[in-house]
Amino acid sequence: MVAVTADVAAQLLSRPSSNDHKTLGVLLAGLRRSLAHEAIDDQLYVDLEAVLGEYAHPAPGEIADIARRFREATTTLVEFVPHLVRPYPLDEVQCLIQVSAEHPCPDGAHGHLRRFALAVLALLDLMGDDGW
Repeated sequence: MVAVTADVAAQLLSRPSSNDHKTLGVLLAGLRRSLAHEAIDDQLYVDLEAVLGEYAHPAPGEIADIARRFREATTTLVEFVPHLVRPYPLDEVQCLIQVSAEHPCPDGAHGHLRRFALAVLALLDLMGDDGW
């Protein structure tokens, strides 16, 4: 954290600022990317690797934890995707919400987790660099 003295703050606030649509659009896009970056953390990518990676085979105890984190990520993705992806990816969002709402029996948990990971990854791919 950086401390700013009252004199420095006064100087910064007295500088001229731009309020044209182009500048505000760039600022808004930057803020959205920043929020998405904070919400979509490294753990999500670790979980995706644990489920979809070349040597992926999560243990039964890990499956519930990863599914919980994917459900948390679903909330975030559904919130940010409308601001970052145009046109709105209706099919992908509906698929993610549907898979997120499923709670399979233990026998189907691994397949469900793979479908869940693929649905999350589909939206992250659509977000492109804005998602990370």
